[in-house]
Amino acid sequence: MNRLRFSSFLLIVSFSFFPVNASASSPSPTRAAGDKIKVVATVFPLAEFAREIIGDRGEIVLLLPPGIDVHTWQPRISDIRKLEAADLLVSIGLGLEPWLDSLIKGMAVKKTSRLEAALGLDLIATNGDEHTSAAGRSHGHEGFDPHVWLDFGQDEAIVDALACALSRIAPDGAGLFSRNADVLKERLRALDASFRADLEKFRGKEFFVAGHAAFAYLARRYGIKQVAVYGLSPDAAPTPREMVEIISRAKASGVKTVFYEPAAGDKMARLIAAEIGADVRILFPGHNLNPEQTARGVTFFRLMEENLENLKHGFAGN
Repeated sequence: MNRLRFSSFLLIVSFSFFPVNASASSPSPTRAAGDKIKVVATVFPLAEFAREIIGDRGEIVLLLPPGIDVHTWQPRISDIRKLEAADLLVSIGLGLEPWLDSLIKGMAVKKTSRLEAALGLDLIATNGDEHTSAAGRSHGHEGFDPHVWLDFGQDEAIVDALACALSRIAPDGAGLFSRNADVLKERLRALDASFRADLEKFRGKEFFVAGHAAFAYLARRYGIKQVAVYGLSPDAAPTPREMVEIISRAKASGVKTVFYEPAAGDKMARLIAAEIGADVRILFPGHNLNPEQTARGVTFFRLMEENLENLKHGFAGN
């Protein structure tokens, strides 16, 4: 497995706070102490992390409407206006948001600063084992998997970068942002500890996802193996011959649960499950919520806890 590794020094530098327009690299001279900070996030985990850190000092806007897939969303003119009104744009990068560059180019007012969260992390190359589909194909975003938020240890680095970026915009809130970031990192450590404790006995085992390969970071962190029907690309689909190979591999592995992700739906998972006598369970990549989850106020932590319960169920049945 090929990985991109960075030194601790480069990690700090790569999380640097940089503006869409270089003139905005320092706090605006018109910003008064106590002014609310406006943050736009491209995906749900970044929006939730920013909201937890900023507290009542800011307003968070998630660009993705509920239920929309980040890979295929088509922004509108009103979304450009959201960016123009923002102090900070937080994105993942690595090609996860293929529409973002054109959205930024459409901005008439380029005062918004930008934080690209994946920069400086320990990335997984898309030719790694975790990214090969069950049929043997490999897909990727600019050479590396962008689903970095599914490594809760690396989420701590993202939280630190967010707190730093917000502190540069509003230095009078730096103490609050730092304290809130520390609380959030403790919650991430507790989540990580739960995954580690519950999945340790299943190290080396495979889990089959009838969707795209979004779970490589989670798999790497806990020593389990992802096998994805669609590879990393959400647009890929197996041929009939590849489907036969997928079903044969799942049967040979003794798989008793086939997982699916919300964007792909459960049709493929149920087809495979029917062939091998398995059940189906959902796994959430977590980049967005559906409308019902949004209405209920479901959190990133709740999504991940549900993922853990479903993984434990799947492995226990194998």
